[in-house]
Amino acid sequence: MEKRRFLKVYIEITNMCNLNCSFCSKTTRADRFMQVGEFEKVVKEVIGYTNLIALHVKGEPFLHPNLKEILDIAEKYNLKVNITTNATLLSKKIEVILNSKSIRQINISLHSAEQNNVDEEKYLENVFEGVDKIQQNTNIIISYRLWNLDKIENNDINKNVLIKLGEKYGIQNIFKKAKKNDFIELDKNIFLNQDIEFVWPDINGDVIAKTGKCYGLRNQIAILSNGDVVPCCLDADSNICLGNIFTTTLKDIIESDRAKAIISGFEKKELVEDLCQRCGFIKTKFLK
Repeated sequence: MEKRRFLKVYIEITNMCNLNCSFCSKTTRADRFMQVGEFEKVVKEVIGYTNLIALHVKGEPFLHPNLKEILDIAEKYNLKVNITTNATLLSKKIEVILNSKSIRQINISLHSAEQNNVDEEKYLENVFEGVDKIQQNTNIIISYRLWNLDKIENNDINKNVLIKLGEKYGIQNIFKKAKKNDFIELDKNIFLNQDIEFVWPDINGDVIAKTGKCYGLRNQIAILSNGDVVPCCLDADSNICLGNIFTTTLKDIIESDRAKAIISGFEKKELVEDLCQRCGFIKTKFLK
């Protein structure tokens, strides 16, 4: 059997965060940092399945005390890295970022400006300062993210963020462009990514659909900080645990009966897992 390849593998190096953003679902899992040795074990397992790892499921990657060592391990095994961050700690990790050869892209969630304990002006000022240093010294792609296409003009902070982006990068009529485009090039290697805010899957929620498909186990898998392997990056509580990578090989996990049933279901446009039937992302992306 030909080895399955993924566009990316999500590796959650921590499920802890320094913010409590309303748009981000909470997790009931115990707080945890993935240890450096555990991360290397995970990396050895994913080699051959992907060339790209994303340090994201839940949590803030820049909180990890051993981020440098983690990035060095990715470089050692020739893996490129995407990082998704709220960027509140960007300035504290800037030297680590500038000295890393493995980082391909940093996704900055600008929704963090909406939090009550975040000074919007200071936050954006610090973000722009950090991004300037990254742009001037590396080829890392910066993707500013806003899940705002359904509310571009009816949120004051959302308006201010777009205004500041337009001013910073000299984008005329940024509101007009933002309404028409979900992807805007702001500068060299710097982009604005927009989408409609979706409802995270909730195992206790109402069934949204029983038919559909997903990227899970086709384009991606996710490995949580405790080693649990789940089909996608939205399974925040490991409701669809396919196995644990610290005790079972990734090959055996993705070739398990449960994993095969999920893939077969997607191929038939059937959602066989209860969590998938309660996923707002599937509704937003695949049920239009």
